[in-house]
Amino acid sequence: MGAGGHAKAVVGASQTAGYDVVAVYDDDARKWGKTLLGVPIFGPIDRVLDIGRTPVLIGIGDAGTRETLVERLQLDWATVIHPSAFRHLSAVVEPGTVIFAGAVVQPEARIGAHVIVNANATVAHDCILEDYVHLAPGVALAGSVRVGKAAFVGIGAVVINNITIGAGTIVGAGAAVTSDLPKGVIAVGSPARPIKFVDGQMLPAGVLYEEPAT
Repeated sequence: MGAGGHAKAVVGASQTAGYDVVAVYDDDARKWGKTLLGVPIFGPIDRVLDIGRTPVLIGIGDAGTRETLVERLQLDWATVIHPSAFRHLSAVVEPGTVIFAGAVVQPEARIGAHVIVNANATVAHDCILEDYVHLAPGVALAGSVRVGKAAFVGIGAVVINNITIGAGTIVGAGAAVTSDLPKGVIAVGSPARPIKFVDGQMLPAGVLYEEPAT
């Protein structure tokens, strides 16, 4: 599901892993009747229900969209691990997840459902990635890091061991995360510091972070 740039990467990884990708579905009518890496594009996305029990993947990078589709559509989810990726046999990978070329998943790591572990990302021992997490290319997680649901870690960011990143938090490209980050913030820099909430509200002057109001 999805026919944008991330979908191209998902289709490519699936083909390389030996899957026969039979169709792509997208809501953009301008794409219907075209192809993506040789695969025909249909629409709208809800038509994916017509294919029955064929395993499906979501090729959309935005975590909120992925979660909405999963909740709305009761489907069988594929799991794709690119053949050039390393995943230790003790690592758990839940359905709907894609692990891209060159990624490393070390022993006892636990990767949730519908997670994106992008190219050359490293997930060290005992890490936990909750559902809908997105690790961009080149991210490096040291041991025993926990990344909360639907968090995004930007390209080339590094996270030292025993750190927790809160649900929905966005870590900027190239950041170095050396202390825990709360949920729902945008954090940048080295060391990474929250600068505002994901909803756009600025943090009060002189305050490293506040938990969003419930």
